[in-house]
Amino acid sequence: MNSDNSVTIDARYRVLVILWFGIIMSVLMFLVVIVVVPTQVNKNPTLTLLLNGLGLVPVAASFLLKQVLLAQSAKQQRSDLVQTAYILSFALCEVAALLGLMDHFLTGSRYFYLGFMIAGFGLLLNFPRKRHLEDAESYPKT
Repeated sequence: MNSDNSVTIDARYRVLVILWFGIIMSVLMFLVVIVVVPTQVNKNPTLTLLLNGLGLVPVAASFLLKQVLLAQSAKQQRSDLVQTAYILSFALCEVAALLGLMDHFLTGSRYFYLGFMIAGFGLLLNFPRKRHLEDAESYPKT
């Protein structure tokens, strides 16, 4: 691998880490909104369960879609697909936090934090790996 590829990989990796950190901060800002904005309690345990349980779907999809796109990026030697895979996985994990936010404002339930925990867990597991960029940039082995 020459130095131009190394610079490109490092720059792309830095962008991915910055985006990952930005999504983490947006999830934390949702928590700040919950603390600052008062809400009325409208108990609806079914809706709470539905919204928090639904948060598992996009997080699970984030792993599946990321793996498919990473495999394509390595096969096609396209590092732009690596960025797409990670950005998509970050956004899907953030959906779980948005569902937790909805739960809080619709029901006033104190179990809204489950959506945030699911989102946080998904984001931690989707932390960008430099290896995926290196796999997409490396020349095919013959």
